[in-house]
Amino acid sequence: MAATARALAPRYLPPRHSEVAPAAHRPKLWVCAYFPDLALTAAGLDSRLACALQETVKGRPSLYAVSQAARLAGVEPSMTPAAALALCPGLQIQNRDPQLEHIALDLLADAGLDFSPWVSRDLPQALLLEVSSCLRLFGGAESLREQLRQTLAGIGHRAHLALAPSPAAAEMLARLNLEVVVAQPAKLRSLLGPLPLAAAGFDAKLSQRLARTGVQTLADVWRLPRDGLARRYGPELLARLDALAGHDSRLPKQFHRPPRFTAGRELPAELDKLDHFFPAVEQLLEQLAEFLRRRDAAVQAVELRLQHYRRPATPVELSLRHASRDPLHCARLLREKLERTPLPAPVLAVKLFSEAVVPFQPRSFSLFDDEIREQDWQSALEQLQSRLGHQALQYPTAAAEHRPERAGVFGLESAAEQAELPPRPLWLLSIPKPLNPAELHFAQDRERIASGWWDGAPVRRDYRIAHDRAGRKLWVFQDLKPNGGWYCHGLFG
Repeated sequence: MAATARALAPRYLPPRHSEVAPAAHRPKLWVCAYFPDLALTAAGLDSRLACALQETVKGRPSLYAVSQAARLAGVEPSMTPAAALALCPGLQIQNRDPQLEHIALDLLADAGLDFSPWVSRDLPQALLLEVSSCLRLFGGAESLREQLRQTLAGIGHRAHLALAPSPAAAEMLARLNLEVVVAQPAKLRSLLGPLPLAAAGFDAKLSQRLARTGVQTLADVWRLPRDGLARRYGPELLARLDALAGHDSRLPKQFHRPPRFTAGRELPAELDKLDHFFPAVEQLLEQLAEFLRRRDAAVQAVELRLQHYRRPATPVELSLRHASRDPLHCARLLREKLERTPLPAPVLAVKLFSEAVVPFQPRSFSLFDDEIREQDWQSALEQLQSRLGHQALQYPTAAAEHRPERAGVFGLESAAEQAELPPRPLWLLSIPKPLNPAELHFAQDRERIASGWWDGAPVRRDYRIAHDRAGRKLWVFQDLKPNGGWYCHGLFG
């Protein structure tokens, strides 16, 4: 794709000026900001150096993204790391982390909201902004594009920017690094016509079928009758052509900035006693609760800052085990923390912040008091956590480990739902006990565990459920090592 853009740029570069339509008939205008180095920059790599990201596809490692310096050495995406290192011995290779790219694109979309109320991040490596109503505010399309480019560069990401009346056309032009501004839908077909089919985003097999018929560019496709195209190549081809030409009325999904709460109260005087300034904290919590009720949301964490005269603010952070919007509950937990927080100076003001806003999920109530007892129990646990510290409460959970003796650990979060596994006993023996298999009655199911070869403690075992002569239900295994025997590893209740 980049090679296509380089080949096209010298001989085909549409004019950079644009004609703005009258306001009464002005069509939508979309800006696409395409980030060619998004994955590299999000991973903390310097795209000016020879670097690349790799991912595993069908069990085979291959390069996902490479920098321009690596391309100059002959390295291309989809290469194996070994082949890339042979071409560029100094190539720096890291594993790809899609979550980092997601976070980076969220930050970029948040910055895009300063330029347009409609920002979409539906595309994996780009943003779409609808700016038809914002041109006069920013001094025209060219000025808006340059201001947007500087803002995105300030976040650390290089962008290709193109403006077109169609989201699909703007994305295609930005991806090819054809930074043009076209405001009229009628000009799209003449603008995009010389572009090759390889740049249009068609399926590879469809592009090959079209190429065998002598169709090389979008203009060639547009000259063919629509009915014949639909019968021969399917409706997806026409849908893509309509999207490029601006005839698709569907809009991309809109990105919304996550809600954040910030509020403060100035105190009438310098106060050094908790009972004197805590009513102001309660007022802020009531304000937070109203903020959450209007958005049908809850918070998982809040931060209280106590302001002092010529001293750094005292932060008090509160993390909740379950998202809540109950001001009384939050006030009780904050008071627990404040009673054990030394104050370096009297308090002049209090400020409350929260960015951990999540959708509110009300708990169902039972006709009996089981649910009420559960809520009381959860409230007591949160009070203990607030009083003793976040690390004080731990839960039995499962680690990402196949060996049973190493799978059970304690963590700060309760065990989440896991994939369905064969039955496991609740009581696991610390040291497996040898036994005689002739004295057991085995169930038919069998589970093989072969793991640990990488850390010097390999195991190869066949686990089975068995009953002994006393009627106990046992979890036993046969050691598949040479001269291995049978052992009892756990007992079912």
